[in-house]
Amino acid sequence: MGHADGPQAQDITIAVFYAPETGEPDLREVRLPAGATAEQAVLASGLRAAHPELVTLDVRWGVDGQRVLPHHILQEGDRIDLCRPLQVDPMSARRLRAAAAKKAAASKPRF
Repeated sequence: MGHADGPQAQDITIAVFYAPETGEPDLREVRLPAGATAEQAVLASGLRAAHPELVTLDVRWGVDGQRVLPHHILQEGDRIDLCRPLQVDPMSARRLRAAAAKKAAASKPRF
């Protein structure tokens, strides 16, 4: 048997992403053993130390656009997105924009 069965052959590469409210987005790659969880990847990334607000915010975790829990088992190449809570309900924001556009259109003179 070859050495492909060694521990490094079973490591996976995971990306962990966080976009703070202010400042630059932060994308980090970590190598973990196969079978690692989302929580292990987030801890290994060091994002919590770099962005202390992650400890107190109600952050949701996602992989491939799907919400996951900390015990989610990761696959090679997964990207964990740490999502801040919404500041405004998307439907409410849309209604406000539509009302503002309607008001602006009504105030324009017609020829």
